[in-house]
Amino acid sequence: MNILYFPCGRWLALVLCLAAPAAQAQLTLQEAITRALDENPQLQVFPLRQKAAKAQRESTNMSPGYTLGIGTENLAGSGEFSGADKAEYALSIGSVIELGGKRSARTAVADTRYAKIVLEREVAALDLIAAVTQGFVTVLSLQQQIEVEDQALQLANETLAVASRFARKGAAPDADRLRAKAQQAQVELNLATLQAKYDAEKFALATLWDASEAQFEEVSGNLFAHPVPGDFPNLWRRVVSSPGIAILASEQRIAEAELALVRSQSSANVGWRLGVRRDQFSGDSSLIASMDIPLFSGRRNRGEEKAARAQLESQAYRQQEARLALRRGLYRAWKTYQQSQLATSSLQTDVIPALESAQAHTRRAYEQGRYRYSDWLAVQKELLDAQRRLISEATNALYHQALIEQLTATPLNGESRHD
Repeated sequence: MNILYFPCGRWLALVLCLAAPAAQAQLTLQEAITRALDENPQLQVFPLRQKAAKAQRESTNMSPGYTLGIGTENLAGSGEFSGADKAEYALSIGSVIELGGKRSARTAVADTRYAKIVLEREVAALDLIAAVTQGFVTVLSLQQQIEVEDQALQLANETLAVASRFARKGAAPDADRLRAKAQQAQVELNLATLQAKYDAEKFALATLWDASEAQFEEVSGNLFAHPVPGDFPNLWRRVVSSPGIAILASEQRIAEAELALVRSQSSANVGWRLGVRRDQFSGDSSLIASMDIPLFSGRRNRGEEKAARAQLESQAYRQQEARLALRRGLYRAWKTYQQSQLATSSLQTDVIPALESAQAHTRRAYEQGRYRYSDWLAVQKELLDAQRRLISEATNALYHQALIEQLTATPLNGESRHD
């Protein structure tokens, strides 16, 4: 079984590629994932978010702007200051000197937010690939279920023919024929229900790459190919280096950068102004300069700093809880996958072959008049139930394999193919 890697900022791995020969009008998992990564609107927003974050960083990295000041004194007063003869005009330019590393702190916050968007895109791609894989497995499972129901219908037709023949000969009661006919009708109803669900799930799968209809007849894959999952500690080590954990770390870095930014605000900016003053009466000019130094700015900023520090400390606990939740989810998926894998193997090698032999034996015994119709029907039901459970267990295993690989961002069997 092949596992696909897809580029999402870096090579991303996810879930199984269900190996089977390609055929006309068949869709492979690789094709479905590629279409979804290219066309799903969910991922199209991230380049725009990255563009916005990059523009915001450019803004935060800019130095303080300049201001132009125009002032006048002794204008339109009383007595000797009436009129504009003794007016003084001043033209100056000013700005502020940022202290405390404010510019670098702003840039650090912008950088960490940009890095988080990159990780969020990877996680969104993993989630999308998981959704595609689960939808693909659902369609594949329904295909197998329809095959089983086709076999059930064929068996019901054969049973009806045998029961009708025996009823005509008087070798069996007519009730056997009526029960066989009712069984045939129920199987046809089950088959119609599965077909409707199959069409709906195909459409749902196609919408993941924004298609208006399912432009494929069926999916191509092997529902019963399951790799060995490996031990739990090794899987958890993969999770620790996955984008999901990296996002938690990026949130911690953002909180740290925001605290540093708040701390930088405790250092007041120094305003300066430099210009020229002209005395209209004497015609003389002079150079003017001034500085503005705010007082007690650190005290005014203590509340914001305390809030930012509390946010940073709480983020550490949120990260710890998120890691615990991931660990619980991974362990549950790992154990469920193992159990479903074991059940699939047992059903394939032990249960179904035995029931197939029993069904053939019971049919011969019924035709020879040694078994009742209810005996034959019971064995048929046991066989069909086992075949349905086989599909259910195999589907469940693939669902949890997809979940494990979504959490670890690596293929379960350690293989990959770059496309």
